[in-house]
Formats: sequence, structure tokens, C-alpha cells
Amino acid sequence: MVARTDFESAVRDALRNYTRSDLLARNALLDARLLTRREGAATPQALKVLLSETAATLFANERDQRIYRVLDLTYFNPAPKQEAAADRLGLSFSTYRRYLTTGVDRLIEWLWQREQQTPQTEVPASDLAQPPSPSARPHLSIVILPFLNLSGDASADYIVDGIVDSLITDLSTWLTGSFVISRSTAFTYKGRAVPVRQVGEELGVRYVLEGSVLLSPDRVRINVQLIDAATDEHLWAERFDKERREILQVQDEIVARLTRSVGIHLIHDEGRRRSSERSGWDAVDLAMRARALVTGGGANEERTAEAIDLFGRALEHDPDYVDAIVGIALARIYQVINLHRLDAKDVLLAEAGEMISRAGARVPEHQVVLKARGLLLRARGRFSEAITASETLVARNPAEPTAYKEIGLNKLYLGATREAAEWFRRRADAIAPRDPERWTWLQGLGRALMQLGHDAAAVDALYRALDNNPGYPRGKALLAAAEALTGDLQTARLHFAEYAALEPDMTVRRFAEQPWYVPPDAVSPTYRRESERVLDGLRRAGMPD
Repeated sequence: MVARTDFESAVRDALRNYTRSDLLARNALLDARLLTRREGAATPQALKVLLSETAATLFANERDQRIYRVLDLTYFNPAPKQEAAADRLGLSFSTYRRYLTTGVDRLIEWLWQREQQTPQTEVPASDLAQPPSPSARPHLSIVILPFLNLSGDASADYIVDGIVDSLITDLSTWLTGSFVISRSTAFTYKGRAVPVRQVGEELGVRYVLEGSVLLSPDRVRINVQLIDAATDEHLWAERFDKERREILQVQDEIVARLTRSVGIHLIHDEGRRRSSERSGWDAVDLAMRARALVTGGGANEERTAEAIDLFGRALEHDPDYVDAIVGIALARIYQVINLHRLDAKDVLLAEAGEMISRAGARVPEHQVVLKARGLLLRARGRFSEAITASETLVARNPAEPTAYKEIGLNKLYLGATREAAEWFRRRADAIAPRDPERWTWLQGLGRALMQLGHDAAAVDALYRALDNNPGYPRGKALLAAAEALTGDLQTARLHFAEYAALEPDMTVRRFAEQPWYVPPDAVSPTYRRESERVLDGLRRAGMPD
């Protein structure tokens, strides 16, 4: 089996030499199963058709058309120079290069996935036309079918279709390594009652997302469900009910929430699937299982350690697999910021930094690379730089609530407490009110509210954080502090006793010197001064000095 690095190099060479059949005749892709399994000979012309047709299908979505035009003017119908292509498209050269990198990376990823899932043995030509079996379908492949417009008003179709259109684009961005069927293909099913299994077979996808939208003068109600295309099993469903005041803002919020929720459930389902199919795991299988362990608030100490082992095994299969490289970086940072291994903090963060640099050199705008870079900067106390890193992630993917949470935490440590509370409450929580990682920004909100003297509101936020993640010890400590500050000492001491059973040696001084995990001398004087209220609450709840 060809290595991922050799395959990627062959695709890049084929694109560069697209107009040179003499050079394409020596390209290693002519021996790839993608071509040898197609009807006809594996010729330079067949390779050109494979590249151009795949790109046209992959970027058929209206929002991806600019990426396709960049690829077309660079490789398929090339302009004399890349600068000329950028001018023709009306793009700055840096933007043009960003689109080009994105397009090539997605094209390589899709071709690689199909190469991995194409059998090596020869089969009758008639079998090649058959739909792929469920086990042969690409990892994280999904079609988002046109949602039903239940309002009875055809003039509202543009809103319903706009939600689906945005979701197709945002989900493919949020889920690195995924294959989301293009809008042009998905919308061929509009107005047709086709069984889910048939859709899965016709499009060769694992998952189908379908839904409906009901628009009234003052409300927007959306029901969605995620379905396994092979078994017709309903994996997840959710209802969204929002006021219809600013329809574009509501649409963006719904799409953002849908994108993250669907993405997390896809990752968890694929991780479960990989876990039950232990034989013949490859790099993608191993990394998928590892991602499931640390995605969506599940990164406890044991799961994080297991994820690092799985990512490492993925790199044994493919040393250049970016998802595994940055996966290790993120997991190492989790070991520090979740207080699992503070004794080795500097070593772990140094390894994470090396992995981020290694992954970023290959795919600079990989979303997990951007996320990990922001977390690393925060862990090192470089809060202003961390905000910039998170803003970059928000610009690339507004559907990522943890990026808003990161901005809030960094604002908190810099002393901009009111701003921090707004990032937690009006950004992160507005996007993802049912998110499995919700506790992270609710605890930040609770702390900010305590520092501002809004103790009753802090109790409410911290209760919700504890409901979202009952197993995080310091959540109980902060809740006890907030309750004590409101004067409810009896309840505060009960919660503190639960915390003390988990961390019996904690003192107020140690708690003050370890504000979560960041370097104590990096936080602002304002944060230190305001934190005295939190420490006073801990003393009242029963924590010794």
C-alpha cells in the first residue's frame, strides 16, 4: 500500500503537470487503485479526468466555487502566473494562496480516503458500478438533504435552503477530513421522498441529516435528525426554537449550533464504530477513535492518555498524518489545562509546541492547529497572543464555541472581567447551550460574576456548569465559594466537603497560586485583586488558609 506522503506528493505533482501528458505518464498515481479500478486504461488522460471531475464535484457548493476557480486557473486551465490568476479572480495574492492551499488539501484528503477504501483485488467491471458497501464508505461522509418547509409559504424557501446551504459549507469546514456531499448534488433530492438507505447507497455516504423548518411571524422552529444510512438507525435529534427578530442572525446561530452538534455526534459515532472493528485499523481509524475520546468534554485523565497512545499508533502507520500530529499536541495541552499532570507541565507544553509547529508547517490553517495554538499560548500565560489566535479561529469557523470561551478566559486573566463575562454568556453559550463542553465557559462565567460581585448569578451559572460536568472537582469548589458569598453557608459547606474529599490537601494559598494552571505571575493585577472575593468565598466555605 502506498504511503500517505508518497500519495500526497503524487497528487501535487499531477496537479503541477496537469497540462504535460509526458510528465503525467510517469506519475505514481497511474498505479493507484483509484485509476486501475476504473473502466479503461490508467492513462494520463484518465488521471486528468479523475483530478478535474473530483475537484468539480468536491467544490460544487456555491460557497466553494471560488476555491474551484482558483484550482481551475492554477492547474486545469492555468493562467501564465499565479499572480495573474489572483488578479483575474479579483483576489489579493495572500487570499488566493489561502484558497489554493485549502483546495489542494481537501482534494488530496478526499482522493486519499477513496484510495484507502478501494479494494486491491480485481473485480468484474459490472461490480464497479455498484454502490459501496457500508463498511467501504468514507469516514465522516454525510449528505445534508434539503429541509422541508412546513410553513406553507413558498416565498420562505430561500430561508430554509439558506440554512441547509450554510450547514453544508460550515460542516465540511468544522470536520477536518470529512466528505460532505455538495449542495448541487444534495438538492437533487429536494421534493422527493427517497428512503434514507437508498440515499446512502446512491451517494456512497455513511450518514444522512434531514430536517424541517417551520417559520411563523415571530418564531423559527427547526427539527433535525442524524441517521445511519446503512442501518436506518436514528443516531441523534434536536429541536431549535428561536425568536424570528433578526432572521440572518438567527440563521447564523442555528447553523453554528447545528454544525458543532452534528460534528461531535459524527465523531463519537465513528469512534464507537472504529472501537468495535479492531482488526485492520489504519491511521484514519486510530485517529478517529482518539478524537472521539477527547472531543466534546470527555477528556478526563484516562481517556486523554488513551487518545495519545492511539494518535501515536496512527503516526506509526503514517508519520505525516496531520490529524494525529495535532491530536497529540491538543491532548498534551489538555493534560496541563485539566490539571492532570502539572508536575510535567513544561515538558508537555514543549512537546505540544513542537507538534503544533510540525502540523502547522504542513497545513497552516488546519482548525485543530489553530485551536491548539491558542490553548498553548494561554497555558504559557501569553494571553493577548492567545486572543489573536482564537480570533483567527473564529474568523475561519464561527461555529466553534470553544474559541469564544478561549477569548473570554484570556480577557478574564487580563483583567477585562466584564468583557470576559459577555464572551462567555453572549457568544459561547448563545452558540452552544447544550454543548458537552459548556461547563468550561459556564465556570469562567461563574468566576467572572463572583469577581464582579454578582454572587447569586454566579451560583446559577456554576450550578449549570456542574450539571454539564459533575466530575470536575474545582467546579464544586467555585460553587461553594459563590454560595458562601451569598450567605448560604450551610449549602456552601456541603459542596465544599464534596470537593475536599477529592482534593483534600488544597489550601486557599495554593488555590490562589494555581489559577487553573496558568503561570501566577502572568495574570493582571486586576485579576489578582478581584480574585480576592473568590478566595474569601472559599475561606467562608471551609477551605483552610
